[in-house]
Amino acid sequence: MNITATHLVPILMLFFLSGPALPQDEPPGRPSPERMKEIKAQKTAYLTTKLGLGVEEAQRFWPIYNEFDVAREKIRSDMRELHHGGQGELSEEQARRLLESALANRQKEIELERTYHDRFVKAIGAVRTLELVRAEREFNREVLRRYRDKMERRHDGPPGRR
Repeated sequence: MNITATHLVPILMLFFLSGPALPQDEPPGRPSPERMKEIKAQKTAYLTTKLGLGVEEAQRFWPIYNEFDVAREKIRSDMRELHHGGQGELSEEQARRLLESALANRQKEIELERTYHDRFVKAIGAVRTLELVRAEREFNREVLRRYRDKMERRHDGPPGRR
């Protein structure tokens, strides 16, 4: 049986929407590595569906995207470390260095996006690259919305759980 993108859409959307973005028993903060794998799998399904990638396009796109995602996560991890290092009392000089480092990291992320967007355009075209940016933003908003909903349910739960 030959499965086309049209057949994949309902299957992938069912997979994406079938479970909550964050399990009920997960503590607040950064999700566990297992949960991050699950979210990444949902993101892969979501992006594949939103971009309408065929088999050949997906084979060109996903290695580039995965490489980009790892590099972007490294920059963001460095940024989180900077923010954690900036807690507490700082001298003017320490604060200035933190601010400069934060700007340098943001610049690295912009340069990374520029480089990879060019590669995405070659692999899937400019229109789909723009759709990728939008779809990532939509996915991230949905995960954040589910996380907020979960936190609200936690605070509004039975008295014993407050």
